[in-house]
Amino acid sequence: MCSNKELLFTQVKLGSLTVDNRFMRSATYEGMADSDGIVSQKLADLYKRLSAGGVGAIATGFCYVSRQGRAMQRYQAGIASEGHCTAWQKVISEVKREYPEVKMIMQIAHTGRQTLSSVSNCGVVGAGSKRCSYFRQKVRMLADAEISAIIDDFARAASRAKIAGFDGIQVHAAHGYLIHQFLSPYTNNRNDRWGKRSLLLCEILRKIKERCDESYPVLVKLSHSDDRGLRVSDTIQTVKQLEGLADAVEISYGTMEYAMNIFRGGCPVGKVFEVNPLFNKMPGIIRAVWRRFRLKSYLQHFIPFSENYNLAAAREISESTSMPVFAVGGIRSLESIQKIVNDFKLPIISMCRPFICEPDIVSKIAENNWKKSKCTNCNLCAVNCDSKSMLQCYCQ
Repeated sequence: MCSNKELLFTQVKLGSLTVDNRFMRSATYEGMADSDGIVSQKLADLYKRLSAGGVGAIATGFCYVSRQGRAMQRYQAGIASEGHCTAWQKVISEVKREYPEVKMIMQIAHTGRQTLSSVSNCGVVGAGSKRCSYFRQKVRMLADAEISAIIDDFARAASRAKIAGFDGIQVHAAHGYLIHQFLSPYTNNRNDRWGKRSLLLCEILRKIKERCDESYPVLVKLSHSDDRGLRVSDTIQTVKQLEGLADAVEISYGTMEYAMNIFRGGCPVGKVFEVNPLFNKMPGIIRAVWRRFRLKSYLQHFIPFSENYNLAAAREISESTSMPVFAVGGIRSLESIQKIVNDFKLPIISMCRPFICEPDIVSKIAENNWKKSKCTNCNLCAVNCDSKSMLQCYCQ
């Protein structure tokens, strides 16, 4: 058992947010909203299962701050209207009634160029006009006034989250979504003031603090690097700019251009062709030709799974700032958790896929009954986010 087990079950402060233990369910798309982004009772049931399993904090799946910022997943939750807020209020009040100690964090996002105009019913926009090789949509560069409006969208979304009863919010600035597009030297080649790559994120955080109160906890999720030129050194500079504006930073990797590099592991190509709206209308003969002649070279873009694959970058970033920094990605064993707490001295154990198949991991650790995750990294759960199915493990 972990030599410093008591450290796992003591309170930890992330700025103004106090978590009762060191375990967090990282933001995970749930697909438990309707086509208008209104969340359902099933989401409350999921959060209660996780809470009963002992987790200290739960981050929601990414919630869109405006219709323009919707993802291509048709059952993505929203926080763009009072109707969204009311539905969330019912979910959070039910969870808090039974588990008042669990900290609920809403992740808020704008997808930018990583969406389909047929889903958002809006034109696709971005920091610049470069198309995403995955979504292949025409992209219009945002004007200054539009950027200011998006900053307001984030602040209003955060305010609604606070009204709904969330203990804090997490601004999604990773995985190639809009804020990441401004942070990246590949997608942000602007020659106006927004060419300062961290400016959009900083202005969003300032506006959120102004609207919600300085003491309201605000976390940020960042990709430490990506496949298009963003490097750890860039992210270190960004994190330094966030001091005094954010309470903590969660470190991930990559963009949706090579989505499998975000979470790594199996690539169930057949299931992708079946459920992904970018590919499921492709004629059978085209699929067969692609699989025969392109699949092997395409798979070479993907980074193999290894445990703790963002941990080294998170430690390097943490050494550059006084803010709490932690990592998500590849945490699959008690040995990994030991390393995070004892060696790397990071404050939070943040996991995503392991909690899908085992929502009671934390209770099992407390009972000396867990050494390794049941998650096989098959990624059927991730690929099926693009289907009509709700979040579930497909290997249990």
